[in-house]
Amino acid sequence: MRTRTTVRTCRLAAAGLSLGLALTLTGCGSDDTGADADAAVEVESSAPASESPSAAPAAAEAEVKIGKTLEDPEMGDTIEIVSAVRDFPSTEEADLIADGGEVVLLQVKIKPGKEYGGRISDGNFEISWDKGADFESADTRLMTEELTAAKRTPLEDVQRRDGGEHTGWIAFRVEEKADTYLVEYERDGAKVIGSDKTIAEFTEQVEIPAS
Repeated sequence: MRTRTTVRTCRLAAAGLSLGLALTLTGCGSDDTGADADAAVEVESSAPASESPSAAPAAAEAEVKIGKTLEDPEMGDTIEIVSAVRDFPSTEEADLIADGGEVVLLQVKIKPGKEYGGRISDGNFEISWDKGADFESADTRLMTEELTAAKRTPLEDVQRRDGGEHTGWIAFRVEEKADTYLVEYERDGAKVIGSDKTIAEFTEQVEIPAS
């Protein structure tokens, strides 16, 4: 802000000096200085009254293919990470984007196992923009309306007992935009009811590439 103020002040001072010089020369009776004065005034008046740095244009939305399949050996679940959308133009998260963040969408296809119950949801997915140092939960429910308007069906909870195949989109709010991201799928460990069998947790990571 100090730099912009200084530049503006200097520019006005320079314009005033040019105008003053032109008027002085006109007073001396020179025939050519009138044109110079007009030119000086015209150049200054063509500049905007106030100058401020224009905001950087928003990046265009881009979908990138991933095509990675995760196999949970204990539960029998198959989770395919189909693709991701970079720079989703969310109006709800306009402030986040303006501050250097990004909204990232992830398309997943889930085929649950049949042996156990429970569910798979967007809560099983987290994102990291600092190479895995920290992970943040998904924010799909905050952007359901925008996803639907963009014809990207939000992922609904998948109940294993229902079987079938389920495809949907997960939304993430990223506070610091990065070239690539890590998405982690995590299923907690559990104990099988009515037996001594325990099921180990399952965790796997997938990279979201640059657009």
